[in-house]
Amino acid sequence: MDTCLAQGLAYLADMIRIDSRNTLALDTPGIREANEEGMANYLSDHLSALGFRIARQYPAPNRPNLIASHHIGDDLPTLAFNAHMDTVGTAGMSIDPFAPHVREGRIYGRGSCDTKGSLAAMLTACKTLIAAKTPINLLYIATCAEETGCQGAALLDLKDYPLDGIIVGEPTQNRLVIAHKCHATVELHCRGRAAHGSRPHLGDNAIYKAGRLLNYLETVTIPELMAITDDVFSDGCTLSVGVISGGVKNNIVPDFCRLVCDFRLVPGITAPETFFADLVARASAALGFTVELLIEDISPAMHTATEHPLVESIRATLRQHGLNDTPDGVAYCTDGGRLSAKGFPCVVMGPGNIAVAHSAVEYLELDQFQLAGELYVDVAQRFAKQARTC
Repeated sequence: MDTCLAQGLAYLADMIRIDSRNTLALDTPGIREANEEGMANYLSDHLSALGFRIARQYPAPNRPNLIASHHIGDDLPTLAFNAHMDTVGTAGMSIDPFAPHVREGRIYGRGSCDTKGSLAAMLTACKTLIAAKTPINLLYIATCAEETGCQGAALLDLKDYPLDGIIVGEPTQNRLVIAHKCHATVELHCRGRAAHGSRPHLGDNAIYKAGRLLNYLETVTIPELMAITDDVFSDGCTLSVGVISGGVKNNIVPDFCRLVCDFRLVPGITAPETFFADLVARASAALGFTVELLIEDISPAMHTATEHPLVESIRATLRQHGLNDTPDGVAYCTDGGRLSAKGFPCVVMGPGNIAVAHSAVEYLELDQFQLAGELYVDVAQRFAKQARTC
């Protein structure tokens, strides 16, 4: 086995054994299954041994963001590697989530794909780059609470770390992703008037109103959303109604009903709060009753220009390896959206298939893992040359 692959696999196996499940948002009370402290300790030990300076920021107790800096010159470009330390839960898994094993060209275990594979490949790449004395400053950013709305990245303070680009490790099968959609969780509320079920004409049924709203969303709003496209996303914006709830008892006319909606907006919609307010105002006018809006969460979109030096470095590297260099977009959100919103140019690229990321049998293809480490090294070396000549 290749020495770099063996080292990377050792890192990844160790990481899989560390329980870093995140099933509760940072501000949600309750008993937590695990936290990211153990992962941060592991990474700190190995990065310190490579000469990185370690800093931790704590959005909540035992929930650190890790920032490791290897700075060798103020006149050199700075490239950041980023991936998240937390994983989803393990309920329903049909393999031992914390017992990594290799079989038929794959390594199995929770987090192997999402995103401990990226963390391990990036750690291996850093070791290679430092050993080769590559003239580039490196940041290694490992975030917490990504699986609950990219909360850790949102609270990450990088003002003391000037940098020129960030590679966000997510399972893209090593494809270059320069854009992803904004994700918003939105509640739409319909209000009525309660009455006894035997005299429904004295009430105003909020569930009936919600039914009319559902029809409006399906026949008017969704087609309008699909028509809002950009140069990356030809499928436009999407809406899915995931939860409906209302009423308290079968013999009481319900005075309240809510719809919980999942929106995915193309990056060109730069003011989603205004967008949703306008959408609800138009729905209210069309339906003849007030639809109330509650925005639960917005995870920003990401879109980095194709002419950015980091994008150009990655595309050239992919061509060098005989791979497709066409920039792509994805519908799901990443830390890249939060980091882009802070003003940092980001791309997303990492080993693994998103289709198995949260599955009962999570795994990572070893050839993708090895390739990711090689790509990260080659991109950094090319970026070091390209950024200095720009």
